[in-house]
Amino acid sequence: MRVFWKTMTSTITDIDECTKRLEVAIPRAEVTKEVNRTYSRLAGQVKIKGFRQGKVPRRILEQYYGEEVQAEVVTRVISTSYRDLLEKKGMRPVGEANVTDIVNDDESADLTYKATVEVIPPFEMGEYKGIELEIGGRPVTGEMIEEQINRFLMQAASYEDVERAAREEDYVTFDIAGFDGDAPVPDTDRKNEALLLGGGRNEKELEEVLIGMKQGEEKDFEIDIPEEEPPNMAGKTLRFHVKVQSIKEAHPPALDDDFVRSLGGGLSTVDEFRKQVNKELEAHEESNVRQQGNTLLLTKLTEMHSFEVPASLINSEADDRIAEYERQASQENSNLEITTGQREQMRESILPQAEERVRQMILIERIRESEGLNAGPEEVDAHLAGLSVRYQMEPDQLRERMEATGSMESFVRNINYNKTVDWLYDQSKIEIKIEEVGEAEEDQVAPEDSYKSE
Repeated sequence: MRVFWKTMTSTITDIDECTKRLEVAIPRAEVTKEVNRTYSRLAGQVKIKGFRQGKVPRRILEQYYGEEVQAEVVTRVISTSYRDLLEKKGMRPVGEANVTDIVNDDESADLTYKATVEVIPPFEMGEYKGIELEIGGRPVTGEMIEEQINRFLMQAASYEDVERAAREEDYVTFDIAGFDGDAPVPDTDRKNEALLLGGGRNEKELEEVLIGMKQGEEKDFEIDIPEEEPPNMAGKTLRFHVKVQSIKEAHPPALDDDFVRSLGGGLSTVDEFRKQVNKELEAHEESNVRQQGNTLLLTKLTEMHSFEVPASLINSEADDRIAEYERQASQENSNLEITTGQREQMRESILPQAEERVRQMILIERIRESEGLNAGPEEVDAHLAGLSVRYQMEPDQLRERMEATGSMESFVRNINYNKTVDWLYDQSKIEIKIEEVGEAEEDQVAPEDSYKSE
């Protein structure tokens, strides 16, 4: 496709920082060349009775395909020309332009049109390599290892009914119902709910009420609903009524070699088990540090660059977040109805986060392009294989579905985004501040107070 900015004339008017009004004139000679190229390609592709392929006269092609060719050329020339024009000025068009006032008469010297288009305005990229990050980390302690081992033991525990007040590590069944004032809250009336108390596993307010209750006892308690919850509940204080049905005491197995072997995984002794737990906890903490670092990195990157963001991108991101929230909420409560007013209230609270996310995506895409970071076929296949396990599908079958639904492009784009963020993190100057370990734990783990990675 030709680069039209060399021959066309144009004016660009600012409607605002991210919206431009274009008036463009492309010489008739350029349009004619595109028409001729299109007919040349068409002649080698079509089959018309009485003519050999590739030998169909131009006038015959015009009879059969004239209007189609003209429409295709005009669309292509306009799309290419305004993108050429904007990119030459350092602006990146967002979506398709709203094109009006097209004049394409054979008698006119130029093909002219007007267009309104949103753009990502030009901005100067700062130095993004070597961003300084100070990240909090914590060592794996003996206490953490014991807590994790205890979770394994509790998962294998047997339970026996007891007639006493509930306490931590008990398995409690109960009925619960929520009320907004005196009105029942839909989908909160549950029978025979079950919780294993303790270990920070449960809703704090609910667990505090259950601990100390006996079988058959009933209590009311209140929960303040956070602002980010469903709009019809957000910010309210709801009353819940709970009745304990049964209390079971846990009898975990002994921590010995027989228990370790029962877990499988090739481990035979308690010592091997402890080492494996320690290794997994260290990997988990490293992952937490990386996640925390990526979040801080993206925050610093956006703080370094000031530029306007097209409203359509922000609204699209907000729409996606609202749709995902509604999908998840409907799975939890099929009767949930969100009104237009509630949805707008949700949008207002989401917009700042959506704008931040769009800024991050724009910056990461600029870095990816500058550094030539692209996921290869093997990387895409590996991610696709991982996703196919989750969806219980063959990778090729999942690929076909994603290509058919048009989601493959966004899938690869997301891989490239994460690849670029990982690359940028590895280019950063990282200092990890390790939490101090008490003297009782120093024999278990004795890391440096901090370490740097450059």
